[in-house]
Amino acid sequence: MEASEWEQARVAGRKDRRADPRFEVNEDARLLLVKSSASILCSIADLSLNGCRVRTWERFQAGSMERVEVTFKVRGFSFRFSGVTQWTDGHSLLGIRFMDVTARRRGELAEALCEIEAANIAKAARQAAEKLADEEWAAAKQAVEKKAAALKAAAQDAAELKAINERAAEVEQAKEEALRPSAVQLPAEASAAQTPDAAGAKPSKCERREGAREAVDTSAIILLVKVASELTGRILDLSVGGCRIRTDKYFPVGIYTRVETEFRLEGLPFRLGGVIQAIHDRNTVGIRFLDVSSRKREQVEQLIEEIREMRE
Repeated sequence: MEASEWEQARVAGRKDRRADPRFEVNEDARLLLVKSSASILCSIADLSLNGCRVRTWERFQAGSMERVEVTFKVRGFSFRFSGVTQWTDGHSLLGIRFMDVTARRRGELAEALCEIEAANIAKAARQAAEKLADEEWAAAKQAVEKKAAALKAAAQDAAELKAINERAAEVEQAKEEALRPSAVQLPAEASAAQTPDAAGAKPSKCERREGAREAVDTSAIILLVKVASELTGRILDLSVGGCRIRTDKYFPVGIYTRVETEFRLEGLPFRLGGVIQAIHDRNTVGIRFLDVSSRKREQVEQLIEEIREMRE
């Protein structure tokens, strides 16, 4: 090749290097120096339709504008391209521009590059989804912790108020007894019978309903709110505060994920928002209902009471 032809190849190589999209790969390769017939082990660092960047396993002694042949395999395709070195860093990194590539081989290379691009897009989408899921989990965890702290503070306030009321009742009772010195005191047994201990009192109907779970068997749909996808399954048990569902397929997300649950029971349709509270196994999850309206809550309570009465 004459000097003018080498110069044209060098200029064309610069233009191709700037214009062609390059894709990162990591594939073993072999480099053959045409002039000396020396064979060098190397790896492909990135690849485009008109050239590649190569990293040799030992120092590359030759300079630029050397005729070479590079052999490699990517995405199931085997390639052997003639080319010329466009540049070298003086150590082990060099750029190669392909030359005299047939239309068929160029088409196969284009197909391999398309597969690489598709794989890169899928990987980026998966990483974005994982990042979004992590962010949602962190936000949900923070919200739950904040609500738990508020509930704990409210419970402490309620306990203090109860203690104050009990103390006030004791003082009031002592005043009444002081004003009625001739009042006949009831025997301890009778007094205890007339005023049962609050700890042994029978829980109210509302309290029974709040935590009671009833076994049911009906189809359900879980809607993952953030990604707008659905999972089908069956409800195993139901309470006012939540339910347990076995999905038909593997459940793909973690706890604290916002969901909506759709099901129909005793002819009544329900769609309740909530959050994943527990994951029992790959297909069984516990859901805690959130922001349930008074009407929906009353319907669930009545439904659970009817199921309990029917079984009893």
